[in-house]
Amino acid sequence: MTRPEWSIPYRRGNIRSDQKSVSISKARSTTSLASISSDFLTDSVCHNVRNIYARNLMSQMVYVVEKMSSRNVPASLVTFCGKATAYAFFFCDGVAEILVRLWALPQETIRRVLTENQVQRDTDLKSRSECVVPAFPSVLHGLAFKSLRATMRYLRSRPQLPIATTYIPWHGPWVGRWAGRDTDLFFAFTKLYHNLMSSFLPSDPSLLDRICAPGYVLLQAQILTVLDAIIQRSNGQSSLDPSYVPMQYDEMLREANASASVLPIPPAANRSMAENRLILLLRDCLSGSTSVAGEVRRSFAEMFEGILKAAARRTSLFNHSACFTLCDFMEEAITILVRYNTSTDIGSSVLDWPFWLEVCRQMMESQNTMTEIRLYAFLYSQWGVIIADENRKRQITLGWLLEKDCFQNQFNHWCPMIRAYYMRLLCWRIGRLNNPSSKLDSIILEALSIRLNQTWGAYLHSQNHILGKGGPRLSTAPCSPAPGREFSIIRNDSQPTQGSLFLTFDSILSSTSSTQATTYQSHDLFGASPSVKGSSQSGNPSRVGKSWTLLKNMIPFITSPTYPLKGTTGQNAAKPRDGMRSQSRGQTPSTSSDEQVTTAFQSHSFKFSLEWIGNEKHPYGIERQLYQPQLPFYRIGTLEQSDLSVEGPELYERTGVTASLAKYSGRALAEWDLLLEEYQSFIEKRRAEGIPSDSLVETPTLGVETFRRAG
Repeated sequence: MTRPEWSIPYRRGNIRSDQKSVSISKARSTTSLASISSDFLTDSVCHNVRNIYARNLMSQMVYVVEKMSSRNVPASLVTFCGKATAYAFFFCDGVAEILVRLWALPQETIRRVLTENQVQRDTDLKSRSECVVPAFPSVLHGLAFKSLRATMRYLRSRPQLPIATTYIPWHGPWVGRWAGRDTDLFFAFTKLYHNLMSSFLPSDPSLLDRICAPGYVLLQAQILTVLDAIIQRSNGQSSLDPSYVPMQYDEMLREANASASVLPIPPAANRSMAENRLILLLRDCLSGSTSVAGEVRRSFAEMFEGILKAAARRTSLFNHSACFTLCDFMEEAITILVRYNTSTDIGSSVLDWPFWLEVCRQMMESQNTMTEIRLYAFLYSQWGVIIADENRKRQITLGWLLEKDCFQNQFNHWCPMIRAYYMRLLCWRIGRLNNPSSKLDSIILEALSIRLNQTWGAYLHSQNHILGKGGPRLSTAPCSPAPGREFSIIRNDSQPTQGSLFLTFDSILSSTSSTQATTYQSHDLFGASPSVKGSSQSGNPSRVGKSWTLLKNMIPFITSPTYPLKGTTGQNAAKPRDGMRSQSRGQTPSTSSDEQVTTAFQSHSFKFSLEWIGNEKHPYGIERQLYQPQLPFYRIGTLEQSDLSVEGPELYERTGVTASLAKYSGRALAEWDLLLEEYQSFIEKRRAEGIPSDSLVETPTLGVETFRRAG
């Protein structure tokens, strides 16, 4: 059915009426019986070929409906059924009309698709449809999109079906799979539909040309329905899953000595989003090894991004489970779309970054702890992609995260878990830039230093104001992120398997395209220095290590041990702090990148893990001596060498929204102090293990983990 000669009779039969009349007039003028008989013979052959092809495809549809209605279907058979359904959709009379009606699409979903494609009520699609639709097979002309009202009237009408289609049980158990559930039938059909549609469209089709293509808008509406079900599925699963109890973070802290309860993660977060069928479809269509043509990949990427925006607009800001799932899905989709964008010569970005940054900004204002925590983990993991553009970097740092009100609200937040995530985003992403310093980097670091000094000045002012009234001192005891838990940096060399190898639609993709950089994988997917990769693969001694690593990856039960790297705490806290104060006076640290000789080293993967504190001495709950807050130590020299000056601490009285957060400033500054000690300890440990410079030290990944009870 995939041989190109089968479609020749359909293309020959799609000649426009004006061209056909011209050819007939020429044939009559010649009065040649030979030419008339030749045309008649050609039409007869094409008619016979179309009948044979349609009859074979209809027989295959009987087989497809029968097999897809059974309980267990092999993956290879599902792929074949998707291809057979796509060809029957295009070349069998009545099949397309039945299949689109089985989706039972509501009018509102189709309207949302048209809105994202910038199709308004006054948009003239009728004239454009008359130019595009005749190139398609005649069995699809009824599905040509001219207006929303005409399309809904056509879908609600009872079609005149051929006799061959009446013997197929269309409304059987296979309808759920055709709608996108349980199997890859719908997604295999979607991929092949775009290939077949492109063969009938003009060479460089516009957006309106694709909108008018038969079935294109309806297919987008069904994909949007599937995506809405993915994002909103947690609402239906919460009642079915007895272990899921909607709960806020403050419910864990009702008792001072309460055990570390489970901070509930929505059921959607417990599943790997890389195994989602829509993600597999996107990866399969946009990967370099796919059989999809270049222009088809471009149109599919633009269509998919529009569907993502439509699903995001419908997501409720106060539904934290839906926001959580949306971040999970976008974390995978952005990686694939950006990789496709960088591998092609597209001038503009496929993603609408201003829209998605506005989505993130609204999530921060949701006043929901789980939504904000997931948002910070999302920004942390996608930071290299977001700041790839200078204007976008300026917007997200100076215009949002380091804006005065946003910084004070998040840095001094009442929830210690949100403070922990926000501070790690400041320290490891904003304060630690792996790229060479620029003027914008210096401005960003200066803004961060000013915000820290303003918090320090507000703490001193509040402390003096309270002591003047004879009240209690502000607490300077750092809080643990969760009761009995603390963040530790551990090795993460054994990566989890990203799903089965047999989940793709046509063939098994290469390991480079099927393995995605999630929050628990290496951070250097988009921003790694070439020297890191080259030095980690050079040298004869690394061959043994690479072989052993390959053996460990082949044997899943052999894993690398994890080593917690905790910051200096307790009595040793003053030692690294003194070093930081000496750096602020102009002395550069001894661990800066002064070495000119680059030696071979092995790069590893690390992550922040929420571990039990245990019985050892810990700094949480103990009052600390505070000092003026500093930046991450190896960036202080960069800021001092620039022509920008850092203002001293400002003593001002808090007013407005941040006035109620003044009591948490002492705890926040103490936690920032501990974070800098953890940062410095990790940098020095990796330097001692052979990393030649500070900029080459790995950045730990940060994700949202479930909080389990001990044992």
